[in-house]
Amino acid sequence: MKGFIAATVAMAPYYAQKAKSRPVHFAFTHDEEIGCFGALALAPILRKRKVLPSVAIIGEPTMMRVIEGHKGCYEYRVQFTGLDGHGSVPDRGVNAVEYAVRYVARLLELKEKLKERAPAGSRFEPPWTTINTGALVGGVAHNVIPGRAHIDWEMRPVQPGDADFVKSDLHQFCTHHLLPQMRTVYPEADIVTEVIGETEGLVPMDANEARDIVMELIGANGAGLVPFGTEAGIFQSLGMSVVICGPGSIDQAHKPDEYLTLDQLSLCLSMLERLGSKLD
Repeated sequence: MKGFIAATVAMAPYYAQKAKSRPVHFAFTHDEEIGCFGALALAPILRKRKVLPSVAIIGEPTMMRVIEGHKGCYEYRVQFTGLDGHGSVPDRGVNAVEYAVRYVARLLELKEKLKERAPAGSRFEPPWTTINTGALVGGVAHNVIPGRAHIDWEMRPVQPGDADFVKSDLHQFCTHHLLPQMRTVYPEADIVTEVIGETEGLVPMDANEARDIVMELIGANGAGLVPFGTEAGIFQSLGMSVVICGPGSIDQAHKPDEYLTLDQLSLCLSMLERLGSKLD
C-alpha cells in the first residue's frame, strides 16, 4: 500500500494536467489492518455528496493482477461475566470459561452449517463462509471458578446473508439458552459482544467499469479473487465500480523485511500513466 501511495502521489502533477473531462481523487485511509476504520469514516462523508466517484482502484498488493472479489471480514470479542468462587463448590458460581466453551461449540456447529450454504458456482477458496476462533482467554487457577472469560473470533462471509444467519443464531443461543442458565445462579451474569470490525466483501459483478478499465490498461484477459480482505467492499456498497490492483505480493506483507521490488513499482507507474488517457 505504501508503494501504491508513493506511485499515485508521483503521478499527481501528471493527472492535474490530464484530468479535463474526468477528475481523479486520492483517498488515503487509516487503520485498514484493524478494521478499515478510515474507510468506514470516509464512507458516510461520500454518501452525503450529490456526486460520487464512479470508479475506484484499490492499490492492495496483487502483483499487478486484476482482482474483482474477496470475502468480507467480521471480527468480534465476546465477554462472559460469571461469578467466581472456590472450585470445590462449582454450583455456587457461574463458570465463565465453561460458558465460553459452549459458545465456541456453537461456532463449530455453525462452521459446518455454512458449508451447506456455499453459493452455487462460488469461485472463492474455500467456496463457503468460514469461521475461526482465534482466542479463548479466562481463568486464574485450577481450583478457582473463573468469573470472566472472553473469546476472539472472526468470520469471512462469501455473501451478506451468511453473516446475518450466524449473528441471529448466536443471539438466539445466548438469549434463550446460555444467559437464562447463567442468571439462575447469578442475576448479574452477562454476555456482551463487541464488534471489532465488520468489513463487507467485494462482490464480483458482471458489469464492472473499474475492472474493465484496469484490464485494458495492463493487458489482462481476466480477473481473479483473493483470500485477504480490503476496503474495496465499503466503496462498492456506495454504488461505485471497484477493482483491486497494486504492486507487490501479499506474501511479503506483515513481515519484518516487508519489501516491494522496483519492477513491481515500475509496472504500477506504467499502469497509472496509461490511466491518464481515460481522463482527457
